[in-house]
Amino acid sequence: MKQTIRAIIECFLIMTAVFLIIHRHVFSALFTGSPMPEAPEWHKKCLGKCAE
Repeated sequence: MKQTIRAIIECFLIMTAVFLIIHRHVFSALFTGSPMPEAPEWHKKCLGKCAE
């Protein structure tokens, strides 16, 4: 059981790190006040009105 919980936590930490790396330009724009980068085309298609 301890190994399963440890594996879940490690997986969560890896996914969080990947998310932060992928979205580094968005976070940079958010913190510095510079313009937000344009979302990729598949973002707009999958998210619909949320991407506007």
